[in-house]
Parts: sequence; structure tokens; C-alpha cells
Amino acid sequence: MFRKITHLYRDAYSGHPQEVWVLAALTFINRMGTMVLPFLSVYLSTVRGFSLQDAGWIGGAFGLGSFSGSYLGGKVSDKIGAEKVIAGSLVLSGIMFVTIQWAETFWQFWILVFITALFGESYRPALMVSVAKFVPKNQMGRTMSLIRLAINMGFSFSPMIAGLLISTVGYSMLFWVDGSTCFLAGIFLLIMSRNWHRKVKKEESIDTTVQPNDVPPWRNKAFLLFLLATFLMGFCFMQWFHTVPVFIKTEWGFDEGYIGILLAVSSFYIAVVEMPLIHFIERAGKMMKAMTLGLVFIGGSYLVFLFPGSYVLGFLAIALWTTGEILHLPLNSSRAIELSPNSRRGAYMSYFWMAWSLTQITCPIIGLNFADRFGFSSLWVLLGVIMSISLLLNIISQRSASLKGSN
Repeated sequence: MFRKITHLYRDAYSGHPQEVWVLAALTFINRMGTMVLPFLSVYLSTVRGFSLQDAGWIGGAFGLGSFSGSYLGGKVSDKIGAEKVIAGSLVLSGIMFVTIQWAETFWQFWILVFITALFGESYRPALMVSVAKFVPKNQMGRTMSLIRLAINMGFSFSPMIAGLLISTVGYSMLFWVDGSTCFLAGIFLLIMSRNWHRKVKKEESIDTTVQPNDVPPWRNKAFLLFLLATFLMGFCFMQWFHTVPVFIKTEWGFDEGYIGILLAVSSFYIAVVEMPLIHFIERAGKMMKAMTLGLVFIGGSYLVFLFPGSYVLGFLAIALWTTGEILHLPLNSSRAIELSPNSRRGAYMSYFWMAWSLTQITCPIIGLNFADRFGFSSLWVLLGVIMSISLLLNIISQRSASLKGSN
């Protein structure tokens, strides 16, 4: 038994092309490049003297820039190549991170934060386009798990490093370190990618049984259904970063330390379990069943909050949510690639990441306002209903794609 588990871990982490490891490392740096964001509101309100309302509007500029960058990154990838977009994203966002510290007025900050997000978030659709050139579709879930591991590690380390920089040398050094690491990473990719060549034949890089026609994303019914399902799932999923912490503190009475422990347990769980589990699921050919089960777990995590608060229930909720995340999110990303024709993959990835960016904009606004007006219990039930709709749309999308493939 132990030997089988060891082999599963070894197989999960081995066999990735060198290009994928480079992209994973750059993704880690790219997510580390968000170290400014958790402290941006603090910087604006305590150091630069802006009101909390102004700081919130400036933070909203990042969400709008992320939405626009998701569209731009995919569209440009189809024209000039994904690796150039990734490198440009890192270089230009690196420069912009450095310049933010020199802004003085509200609108200067708003515009610079928007442009920084525009360049920085164009990275995400381009990354998926690039990965699809080097990984066959039957291994895409495992590769997406590796990329997600890099993202989670970047998010885990960035607040710690940022806090250390701020407390020892001040905010100015934070902007310089953030910007320079992104800039150097972009230059590194430009040098490395000169000798990269497609390793997956174009006709093998898409699932012709799923999407045989070269149609734009807005005419692909199966993809649009999948996109709506992804948005609804993402809207519910992201509540853990906005509404749930408020509920745990104000309704259950636990402090920030407990919330931090829950999220740390989630990150550790993902790091240990996700890669080998997704590898096992792909080998067994159970991707759609795993995605469906993942939606059930995510929805179920919110229903736990209908009960009186306890330490044990908090850990049960985070376990359900994280299990759902592990089962659904990496396969959700690979499904987006699977549904996209090769010649329009950048455009499809633009739409995919725009849906995710939209969840970042709508999730805190709708979630917190709904809870304030109707109560948290009503919100948890609503999220369960929305997750059920997402599950149904995923099933319809899969059937629609299968019917097209059989025609």
C-alpha cells in the first residue's frame, strides 16, 4: 500500500516537460507579485492618508483591470504567441508595480493600479494557451494541478515576505522587490522560450470529439454553458475569501487567528493531496464524475454554517470546501482547454478568465450585501441552490459537447 502511494506521488510529479516547470516557476513568481495587494488598502489609508472609501475604489480598479487583462491576454496570444504575452505581462506589470509608489492623487493611484492589473492579469489566459502546446489533453488536469500548486505557494509566501519587508525597510522596498522580480522573470522567459517548440501536434492538442468546429466562443453553446456554470461556481467558491471570514468572526465569535489556521490547513491539504489525486483520476478516466462531486462538496461546505458554531464544524467546512476545490478546479481549467479549438484558444481562454474576474467583482458586493439584508443563513441556502444550478449546467454542457462530437 505504501509503495503504491509512493509511486502515485512520483508519477504525479514526474514526466512534466521542462517548459511546464519553467511556466510553473514563473507562475509562482507572478502570484508572489501580488504581495502588494493585501497591504494596498493599508498603505493607502495609513501611509498616504486616503479614506477607506477611496482605498476601496482604488482596490476596485484592480478587479476591473483584471477583467480587461483577461480579455486582452487571450486575444493577443492568438496573434503574437502566448510566451511573448506572458513575458510582456511580467515585464510591464513589474514596471507598473514600481511606479505605483510615486502616485500622489486618487486618480493617479486608480489609473496605475488599473494598468498594473491590466498587464499583470493578461498572464493567466496566455499561460493556459502556452501549456496546451506542451501537454496532451489527457494529462492536462495533472498539469493544471502543478500550476495551481505554484499559485497557492505564491499566495502563501507573498503576505509573509511583504509583511517582513514593510516592518523592516518600509513600503518603498516592497514595491521595488515586487516589481523587479516580475521584470526579471519576464526577461528570463524571453531568453528561455526562444528554443521552445510545440510538443503536442495541433490535431492532438484539442479534443475533436468534443469541439470539432472552429467557431468563436460566443457561438459555442457547450462552452457558453460551461462558462456560465464556471461563473456560478466561482461566485460561490470565492465567498470563502469574503463573506465566510466575516461570518466566522461576527456570528460564530472566532478571531482572525482561527480563520488563518483554517486557510493554512486548506493550503497544506491542497499541497499534499491534489497532484497525486488528480493524476489518479485522470488515469481512471473519471474526470467528469470528479468535477461533479467537487461541486457537491463546495456547496455542502456552506450548509455547515447553518449549525451553531464550533471549532470542529469550522474544520469540517474547510475540509469540504478544499476537497471540492481539489476535485473541481484543476479539471475545470483543463475542461476549458478541452472545449477550445486550437486556432482560437486564446480567445476562449480570455472568456474563461473574464468569467473568473467577474466573480472577483460580484462576489464581495452581492454576497455581503445579501447577508446584510437577508441574513447569513439565507445566503448559505442561496449558495447551495446556485451550486446545484452550476452542477446541472455542467452536465448539460457535457452532453451538448458530446452530441456535437458525434455529429
